[in-house]
Amino acid sequence: MEEKEVIQHIVNWLLEYQKKSGAEGFVIGISGGIDSALTSTLAAKTKLPTLCVEMPIHQNKEQVERGRNHINWLKKNFENVTDSEIELTNVFDSFVEELPKS
Repeated sequence: MEEKEVIQHIVNWLLEYQKKSGAEGFVIGISGGIDSALTSTLAAKTKLPTLCVEMPIHQNKEQVERGRNHINWLKKNFENVTDSEIELTNVFDSFVEELPKS
């Protein structure tokens, strides 16, 4: 298969999955890595609502910036993409503080 055929095959699979599941679209966690970048791009290509969520926990600033740049690119190129950021560092730290010290 050619690259464009592979991409379209995956987009079609996502559309079938969405139809069978009854979901209204996709929610993708954006980490700044290649996996979330590829997944979010393929989801955006379905033209279904695609929510990109950043949930950093002590994340390297470069990763956060890379993720933010990717989301901005998606939003510029796909009208169906929205985003949200939920900073989870304080939640995580509070959780860790409550764990037994052993």
